[in-house]
Amino acid sequence: MKLNVLSSKRKQGFGTPTQSIDQYTKSFLKHSRFFNHSAVLSKQKQWFYDFTSRRHEYSLDELLQCEHHDLSMDFNPGIVFPRTTSHHHVPVLNARNGFWGIMISKDMINEINEFTINVNVGGIYMLHPVAIKNDISRKYGAIIYNKWRSMVLDDLQALKRLVEIVRQEIDFIAPSIVTCPSSRRLCERVGIPVKQDVAFLFPSAYS
Repeated sequence: MKLNVLSSKRKQGFGTPTQSIDQYTKSFLKHSRFFNHSAVLSKQKQWFYDFTSRRHEYSLDELLQCEHHDLSMDFNPGIVFPRTTSHHHVPVLNARNGFWGIMISKDMINEINEFTINVNVGGIYMLHPVAIKNDISRKYGAIIYNKWRSMVLDDLQALKRLVEIVRQEIDFIAPSIVTCPSSRRLCERVGIPVKQDVAFLFPSAYS
């Protein structure tokens, strides 16, 4: 189901939270074996080598004149992640606004909903800030990278709005490990709490 105009809510009623955001995050991190310190560091290291080794093709025009999307949401989009290591993740929501995107997927093995923030890089949605910087700088140099970066950061309000809308549409909490310090700062700038390098996307029932 795709909604270009969000006139109806998918939210099924999360109910009144019995814990504050701070209480929930502390309890979650204390008891979760998937998001402990060593697991977070291991995943960040894995992502760094994985994403920085990828190569993407886009022209300079595609990079600096990429499409600025209207607000849209696609529930259960039927996307199949190409890498076999991600085949146990099933996308449940793909949302876009401006140059930004949020993808929520369910880890079917561990029964956890996770999210990623993606940004349009020449028509390709990418998520690792270091990998993006390296890729653009390698192709077109630091000046072009800074120009692209200024363009997408000038559109940060679109991401803030997207976060607000997604929070209204979900009835679950999605924790995700941030890829690097830049990802952590981005989450915090758009109102997503981060604790011990784990970001938490809460439904709007949590104030």
